[in-house]
Amino acid sequence: MNKIKKLFKQNTLLDFLVAIFLSHIFYNITFIDSLSGEFDVINQIRNRDLISTSFFIESPTYTLMGLIFGIENIDLYKILIYSIFLFSLYLIVYNIQFLESYSTIFVLGGWLITCSWFLGYVDILSVVLIVSITKHIVEENLSYKTFFLLLLLSVNHNAISLTVCLILLILVHKSYRFNLFKLILISQFFGNIIIQVYLNFIGFSGRGRLRFIFNDNVMENASRFVGENIFVVIWSGFLGSSLTLLFIFNLISWDKVKMIIFALLVSLFFTSIALDTSRIFSLLVIPIIIFSLNQFKNNINLKSKLSYIYTLSVPIHFLIGKKYFYGNSLTNSPMNNDESFYNFVARIVNFLMKNIWN
Repeated sequence: MNKIKKLFKQNTLLDFLVAIFLSHIFYNITFIDSLSGEFDVINQIRNRDLISTSFFIESPTYTLMGLIFGIENIDLYKILIYSIFLFSLYLIVYNIQFLESYSTIFVLGGWLITCSWFLGYVDILSVVLIVSITKHIVEENLSYKTFFLLLLLSVNHNAISLTVCLILLILVHKSYRFNLFKLILISQFFGNIIIQVYLNFIGFSGRGRLRFIFNDNVMENASRFVGENIFVVIWSGFLGSSLTLLFIFNLISWDKVKMIIFALLVSLFFTSIALDTSRIFSLLVIPIIIFSLNQFKNNINLKSKLSYIYTLSVPIHFLIGKKYFYGNSLTNSPMNNDESFYNFVARIVNFLMKNIWN
């Protein structure tokens, strides 16, 4: 019984249910349009005949899971991805409980809409790792576990990993900065070696993410997307947690404010060289949201005003609603699957229950 209580400590159950409601009802989950192509890569690697040249192959987590579990059916692959999504959501809300009463505000951040709309990308796994790493840093608990998490993040998505590490170096207390830098340097080195060995082993001959950035018009379009839609981009990253960022500027020292602004500018800069605008930005600002909420938690004067913070943050989250930039300004997922996630679930349930319901 105690172990079960530990699994749902503090606000874990509430936060998990809020995340489920937002992702499944308010945001509406969608699989990525290219999921069948990503599934085909598993078969190509299995048959030792890789012809795909897409750079998503540099993020091998789902591909490796498909190979390890011997998945040969795309429906099973979708079930695997969705199961990982649910389990990852639980891990995120479990690890964020150190924020105590402010943990639910983190769930209102833009990362969840990204993970809900792009089911099939490794974003949800990136969030699990970013949250866990940031927790270690906030709690000043740098160890071999931190290194292992940094290594996993590098392997899972090397571009996101590199940028998040830069942001963490900005936000971390200066007395821990050099130790963190060493962990990052070593983990990035070995993480990129692992990816390169993997790509060589499967015979990948396509362009990587770094090479793609320098394709014609990519940087021009990406920077224009951010410049012309700056308020939408910023809102899409923070959503309901936006107010905490504004409030915190009036509660902490100017030195800490400068670090947050610097980290925010770095996030915007790297977002402006990627075409997946809001998707990238919402992942990069996760450490900023956590650091800001942790400052709230540690401010004694705010403990009596917690209800006011939620009274403002929650209505604003729903009133302003879903504002997202992905090629153009969106209020709904850009994915247009032939079969929606909900119809997929209905089809699978009907298949499993066909003999019983008949």
